[in-house]
Amino acid sequence: MKEILEKLWSEYLWEKCTAIDTDEERSLAKSAIKLHEKANALLNKEQREAVEKYVAELCDIDTLFAKKAFFKGCEFAISFLLEAGNHG
Repeated sequence: MKEILEKLWSEYLWEKCTAIDTDEERSLAKSAIKLHEKANALLNKEQREAVEKYVAELCDIDTLFAKKAFFKGCEFAISFLLEAGNHG
């Protein structure tokens, strides 16, 4: 089952979940771009590189947590449906 969830996550859901398609998402993305530009203007090259690495690690952690939540949610849903089916 994990292999199926992995394929679903990597080939379909991750792309769909990261699409920016609401006004709130567009606003947050624009704000993040402006803050990134402002921070870059204030930092020297070494500081920029350190901050970029830090942000990349935060994004990787966030991605792992999102994937973990997706897998746990699917596992819960399957368990719930199986148990509900046994009581019906």
